[in-house]
Amino acid sequence: MTENEEKGKYDYSFDYISKKLEGKKDSYGMLMKEIIRTGICTECGTCAAVCPVLEWDHLMGQPKLTGKCTGCGICYNQCPRTITDPIELMGEFKTGYVANTNIPEVIGGQDGGTVVSLLCYLFDEHLIDAAIVTMKDPNKPWYPAAQIITSKEDAIKSAGSIYAHSQTVESLMDAIREDYRSIAFVGTPCNIDAVEKMMSSPAGMLKYFMRAHVLKIGLFCMDSFSPETLYTRFESDGIDLSKIVKMDINKGKFHLYQELNGEPVKSYTIRSLHKYKSSSCNFCVDLTAENADISVGSVGSGPNKNTVFARSGIGAEIIEDAAKKGYLTIEPFDAINLNAVLFLGKLKKVSQYNIQKRKVFIVKDQPSEESARIESGPVSEKAKSAFGTRRALSVVKALNEKEKILKLTITNTVGFTLEDLKVRFALIDDVFEKNPWMTTIKELFPYETLEIGYPVEILEGAVLIEASTEEHGKIFSRSVKFAPEEKK
Repeated sequence: MTENEEKGKYDYSFDYISKKLEGKKDSYGMLMKEIIRTGICTECGTCAAVCPVLEWDHLMGQPKLTGKCTGCGICYNQCPRTITDPIELMGEFKTGYVANTNIPEVIGGQDGGTVVSLLCYLFDEHLIDAAIVTMKDPNKPWYPAAQIITSKEDAIKSAGSIYAHSQTVESLMDAIREDYRSIAFVGTPCNIDAVEKMMSSPAGMLKYFMRAHVLKIGLFCMDSFSPETLYTRFESDGIDLSKIVKMDINKGKFHLYQELNGEPVKSYTIRSLHKYKSSSCNFCVDLTAENADISVGSVGSGPNKNTVFARSGIGAEIIEDAAKKGYLTIEPFDAINLNAVLFLGKLKKVSQYNIQKRKVFIVKDQPSEESARIESGPVSEKAKSAFGTRRALSVVKALNEKEKILKLTITNTVGFTLEDLKVRFALIDDVFEKNPWMTTIKELFPYETLEIGYPVEILEGAVLIEASTEEHGKIFSRSVKFAPEEKK
């Protein structure tokens, strides 16, 4: 076989895969962002081996372009570290549907109203004794309150999404203790995972408990937010939460409504609310509640409809019987719907590679000037209101006696991103400050760590550490004592 014939066969294969991947946007740039720069590249060289415009840079230990990237996705989809298989991205399921409610009281509610319709069907058919849902706390508008409900009427009242963590497992255990035998559990992927572990792991609380059956109805979830800080933001923008009747997220925006079928009174880009996101969401890789019997979301289904996956046999039977008896309208799930789910599913899966870490070492000399008396006050009332009992930062110290450097390790422990964080240090000399130094950190992500080397003239004393943000005022104020090891 001639060289041209070999080249022709390779080109044919390359072109075939390129066309198959066309439009998926899995480019060399994504490979660099998700795999190379996060430090998880295995240096196997597969990407360079399959792409005609990539070669392996042995000095850098990574691929480099020798021509223009067309975004065909071949390098990305062959990499052993990327997650591209549909089953890996959204879990196994028996059947997929696009569904919407046929119940008049539910039409016009949250998306397609599928979850409420399924609960109504389950109660009417006497298939469940109770359901665990999240409803609005009557005493704190839009704060989540996990509830045990026992009727179709209660199910209709539970309609609507609250984008915050809810302690639904506690209500599930209460329902079991109250001797409910058949229970529908509605929860986000993390709570579904908790119930699944309780039911299937060797040490699971419910593995050998045969007095109750739990049907798991999972909700698609991209992000959950900290209500203490998110709602404070809304209120600072003049929004009266008691007048908000619906919240939803679609097309990259968080919308608030004062009328169910009206236009949003306020919309925020999800990017602008990133710092209010629950820190655990930075590590979550499950978009579609993969361990549920039935998974329901609004991704890929279109307006006023839901994407629904039946993951177990009983889940498929319930969906189809509910449709047969008029509670739901269902239609087949197609490739167009699937692509939207796969795209967001990939964003969730690669989050495990994008944990933010930053270390900053500052060892330059500081001017030794005596300044005014210390006027550092307590943490601001605004910060206390936003953070509750949580401490915004934690500090660990270590003294390098030889170089006279106090290494201060500062970690964001409040659970959301702190923006434009002003950090100030000063040696405490009686009631005066010496060697004051201040810097501004643009973003400090949840549980991200900063290491700052602060020069000290003496080997025993105390350093004042203060931190503030424009949004919350002073969030941290503490003096840290240091001394040589033998004197501690």
